[in-house]
Amino acid sequence: MKNEYSAEEILEANLKIYELTANEYDAEQPHFSPENKELFSSKLKMLSETAGNSVLVDLGCGTGFVTELSVPYFEQIYGVDISPNMLALVKTDSGKVKVIAAPTDAVPLEDGISNVVTSNSFLHHLFDYEATLREAYRLLKDGGVFYSEEDPNRLFWDGMKELNPDSQEYSDIVKREIENVKLEEFEMSQFKDDKEMFETLAKSEYQKMVKGGMSMSLLNDLLLKIGFSKVKVEPYWYLGQGFVMHNISFEAAKTIEDYLLKARPMSDNLFKYFRIEAWK
Repeated sequence: MKNEYSAEEILEANLKIYELTANEYDAEQPHFSPENKELFSSKLKMLSETAGNSVLVDLGCGTGFVTELSVPYFEQIYGVDISPNMLALVKTDSGKVKVIAAPTDAVPLEDGISNVVTSNSFLHHLFDYEATLREAYRLLKDGGVFYSEEDPNRLFWDGMKELNPDSQEYSDIVKREIENVKLEEFEMSQFKDDKEMFETLAKSEYQKMVKGGMSMSLLNDLLLKIGFSKVKVEPYWYLGQGFVMHNISFEAAKTIEDYLLKARPMSDNLFKYFRIEAWK
């Protein structure tokens, strides 16, 4: 696999993969778990109360994870994606949701239309996420907010890659994460025996599987440069959090998370993902 690709190659890879996997996508993605839906729904409720509830635009909406959760809280919801097969699965029966087939850096909506722009588990699919962040800024009203989750923390990816995958000294929790960051073991790995499709899948998660994750500090600086007035880029989902939640308790998992967040930046490499909250 090459180390570098063109923007066109990355766009084509995403379109090919998600046209093929649209019908299986919801069942395979961890963010569709009941607890994650509940957490994301509570976040959307808070954002609608603080930034306004007239319009939400979801960039990279896929099959409609965010748009469906947004229905109780927003008057008008737009889901934007390049995959017709994914958009065909978005639920629009509420009358509030409209889908738009378009790249996320060129959305055919007017300036300042939205109170909230979201992007869930999406930025790492892009060759040039700066263009999409600038488009989010354009779409937002003054006082609006961009909110994003589940993109890969480069510090975590770097740390996992430094470990010896053949070592017998690590716990099962660490061994599982080492496997998760290896190309041949990542999600939708039904393509791993097809060299061409495997490379296409890797390209479709460009910032994660080719570039090795995204820098929280660089993103923070970029968002401020774009013009956002208040920016918070925060890591979440620490190593072993799922194990603690399901084998001890959700309360214990939250206690550990709170402690690790207080220990930042020394603990940043223990978190797999990050979230963005950026106010215009």
